[in-house]
Parts: sequence; C-alpha cells; structure tokens
Amino acid sequence: MPDIRILLVIAVAVIGFPLFVVLFFGHFYRREVRIKTLSSKSVEGVVVGYKRAQIVEYIVDGQTYHNSLKYYWVMRATLPWKTNQAASDIDLMAQRITIYTNSTVSKGNLFQDAFPLGSTMTVWYNPACPKESYVERYSGLDKSYKREMWIGIWMLILLPILAVVAIIMGMKYK
Repeated sequence: MPDIRILLVIAVAVIGFPLFVVLFFGHFYRREVRIKTLSSKSVEGVVVGYKRAQIVEYIVDGQTYHNSLKYYWVMRATLPWKTNQAASDIDLMAQRITIYTNSTVSKGNLFQDAFPLGSTMTVWYNPACPKESYVERYSGLDKSYKREMWIGIWMLILLPILAVVAIIMGMKYK
C-alpha cells in the first residue's frame, strides 16, 4: 500500500497544476475578451518610446495611459549572409509577423523606422476603464489564452485518470 503522504503529493500535483493553468490562462482570456469587446471608443495616441515595440501614450479624460501595438505571433528568422529576403518589407499591422535578419541587414530599428517618435496611432479603449485598450487593431491574443486554458482543462480531466490507473497498476503488480 502506497504511503498516504505520497498519494497526497500526487493528488495535489495532478489536480493543482492543471487547475492553476486553467485559472491563470482563464483570467487572461477573460481580460482579452473584455478588452476586445468593450474597447469601443478611439483616441489618437503618440509614440513616445520603445522597448520590444513602440510605446504609445494616450490621454482619456485628462489621465495619461500607455500601451503598444501587440502581435499574436512574432517570429525572428536569421537568413544566410547577403540574402535579399532580409531586406523585404514587413506588414507591421498584421497579427503575425516574421522578422528576417542576417549579418548585413538588421531589423533592430524596425519599429523606430516604421513608427518614429511623435508619430500618431489610433488607440481603442474601454470607456468604463480606459487602461484596457489596444493600439490600431486587436492582436488576437484571446485565441492563444483560450487554447492554453483548454489544455489545462484536458489535463485536469486526464491526469487524475492516469494517476489512478498508475497507482492501481502499481498496487496490482507489486
């Protein structure tokens, strides 16, 4: 007979981790759906800086907020030396982008070139909570969070079954 403490640790791991995944990604999924559906007003924002992308500052009712143009998927690809494809234009308004670089062409200043400091971008915001917003177009991140949440739900269903089967098999063939 397995020690009760071992079974308790297994139970916490088998139920706790998937439950954490469901709750964690469920929170972000609900937040993204709320931003997507309730952001009905727009205002012009100004590019004020850069981190991984441009930082857009916008003002609603005298309060200043910050956001950036987000992407569902960003892929960076390094190509062989002197390949012309690296110099090709990228549609920075797409939800998914691939940034090609090589030793002669760098896209390190990609956002600075496309969205220089002081340029304007449209920010869509939730009138009830202006901090909830997106820049130019919605990124589609709700799809990613929903997928991760469903993975957690399936783990919550399957892992306890697999744990019980493993424990029964271990007791039977001991």
